[in-house]
Amino acid sequence: MASTRSSTRQRRAQRATSTRTPKAALATLARRGVCIEIAAFTAAAAALTVWAQAADRLAQTVGDELLRRIGGESDSPELVARVSAATSPHLRALASLPRAAADHFDARIGRVAIDH
Repeated sequence: MASTRSSTRQRRAQRATSTRTPKAALATLARRGVCIEIAAFTAAAAALTVWAQAADRLAQTVGDELLRRIGGESDSPELVARVSAATSPHLRALASLPRAAADHFDARIGRVAIDH
């Protein structure tokens, strides 16, 4: 006797999808949209936070170097060298922002079961 398990499963799946109402489909679409919006906003907020921290570090370093120059503790070439050295980690942090935001977005979407 042949097994009917696979055909029974297929029929149940077909019934489940065919009995979906437009209202249920719209509710699913709305849930998916909300989950994507939340993931996008949290990724943007995380990227903005990292950007602000990187900008703060650069501003602190440049400010400290300017104060050293004004105080006579360093000369102009030394100021330029130290500020240039401080911009390298800042630019690396900025360059990593898009990938970090995308990873955050993917992780957030991955944690949420969109279809209920």
